[in-house]
Amino acid sequence: MTYPLTMPALFLSHGSPMLAVENNSTTQFFQSLGDNLNKPRAIIVLSAHFDLADSVQITSSNSLETIHDFYGFAEELYQLQYPAHGAPILSQQIADTLLRDELNVSLNLKRGLDHGAWIPLMWLYPEADIPVIQMSIDSTRGTHYHYRLGQELKHLRQQGVLLIGSGGITHNLRAFFTASSDSSYGAKAEAFSEWIAQQLSLGQHDNLLNYKQLAPHANFNHPTAEHLYPLFVTLGATEMDEPIKRIHQAMDHQVLSLDAYQFG
Repeated sequence: MTYPLTMPALFLSHGSPMLAVENNSTTQFFQSLGDNLNKPRAIIVLSAHFDLADSVQITSSNSLETIHDFYGFAEELYQLQYPAHGAPILSQQIADTLLRDELNVSLNLKRGLDHGAWIPLMWLYPEADIPVIQMSIDSTRGTHYHYRLGQELKHLRQQGVLLIGSGGITHNLRAFFTASSDSSYGAKAEAFSEWIAQQLSLGQHDNLLNYKQLAPHANFNHPTAEHLYPLFVTLGATEMDEPIKRIHQAMDHQVLSLDAYQFG
């Protein structure tokens, strides 16, 4: 089988675990995206829910468990399985590349896919017939660390590998559950989402890397930044002159942005 010269990189806002069973504009978008993308040789996912300090872990098993890392949801969610296979040889190659750059790297034979990885993939590639690797982020570090991580993975796009960052353009759960109590919440989320969209469309990497200082309502929309850091991995895996476009736009309960972006 032949593969396209260069695959795009994606940032997907994975929203609530209920996206696994809902029929809405976001799940319909995920389905259409999978239909329209060239089929990759393998997929690398960096999710907000695989967050480790001072280390990069890479899944390296031939088979990957479906991790139901959420609580209090409908029982049907816990019955869902995404029986993905891994890519141990590619995992080792990635580890070797990162080790050469003096990062602290390890292979994880036991860990599977968390919901930030398997729920979008379930919609994009429901047959689970593409090898998947999940890599950890590190929320104790900042934007530049994750951007550098993306730069180390950039060359894999030319080898038919699809890179996905899975998180959320906004992620303030306290505001999500209390949005009806303050009419300003929606405006703050919208302003931040639109700032991100504008900076991405203009290719303003430096502005984005300094979003905490430059973006409106940055701390409100990300009291903790783990859901935004996967965006910087995909940004780092993008050439400065490559187009970046918003390919989906939605807002849940006024404050949870479900925007998605394609890089390249």
